[in-house]
Amino acid sequence: MPKVRCICNYVISLSEIPSSNQYLMISDVSFEKYFDVEIKAEELYNDMKIVAQCPNCGRLHVFYNGFDKDPVVYRIDN
Repeated sequence: MPKVRCICNYVISLSEIPSSNQYLMISDVSFEKYFDVEIKAEELYNDMKIVAQCPNCGRLHVFYNGFDKDPVVYRIDN
């Protein structure tokens, strides 16, 4: 798994499995197809987007298109 360098310069490691810095998200529309069917974990995982949270500043790095593309970074407004 990759490492992600946050804008705050903290290096987020995603090498541990499971990773305390990694979250998975899925759209409501994508999740809908899993109702009333036998869920295969690998298929569900493939439909999810990976989100890495920086433990230093809290920014979220969302990989909408896999690790081959740069993530979209969201910061927390206080």
